[in-house]
Amino acid sequence: MAAPVRFSPFSFASPATPAGKTWLLTFTDLVCLLLTFFVMLYAMSEPDPARYKALAAGAPGAKLDQQGDARPEAAFSAASLDRGKAIELGYLGRVFESQMAANPELADVTIRRVEGTLILSLPSDLLFAPGDATLSEKGRAALFTMGGVAANIGNAVDVVGHADASPAGPNWASNWELSLARARTVADALHEAGYLRDITVRGHGDGQSGGAVSEAARRVDLVVREHGGAP
Repeated sequence: MAAPVRFSPFSFASPATPAGKTWLLTFTDLVCLLLTFFVMLYAMSEPDPARYKALAAGAPGAKLDQQGDARPEAAFSAASLDRGKAIELGYLGRVFESQMAANPELADVTIRRVEGTLILSLPSDLLFAPGDATLSEKGRAALFTMGGVAANIGNAVDVVGHADASPAGPNWASNWELSLARARTVADALHEAGYLRDITVRGHGDGQSGGAVSEAARRVDLVVREHGGAP
């Protein structure tokens, strides 16, 4: 009696031949579909608040509110700047604006873009007593905050003192000397805050104010340039 003939789904192709390995394609497709399914499930799941807050708190410059959530201004922080490079002025302006919004001592500082520069104007009345070139406590606090940003940029910086027609006082021969001394004081404060590059210091007398007496004319400008400063 002849032995029964048994058929196998793999009897028509040897495993050693390409035709015998076609099942690998189906198996690979199945594994890929399963991986995609689990990734989709993970993406749809709710994030763990504790893990999210821990991650946000560890991000450079991140700030948390009273509930422990990351604050939007964390994206524009001094910690995110590259100390060795000149920062794009538009982005740098937003960093300074975030600092000004978060620090009351900078409420009177104004910022503007002029011909490839970013100019931050600090009223002299914020920084100095009348006729004096020594920083006041408020002035020191304001420059400490602004210096925290300046210390993390590679842009060239000028400090320019301005004066109006008010008498310079007995310690100065002219308003120009007073404005120059104040500019030097501000430059020294920026160096102390960590800005390691050379700072160009200039002073203007009351000629640019047209003889007027105004708080806007009595100021010290921080002029940040697009190019890098000399180390």
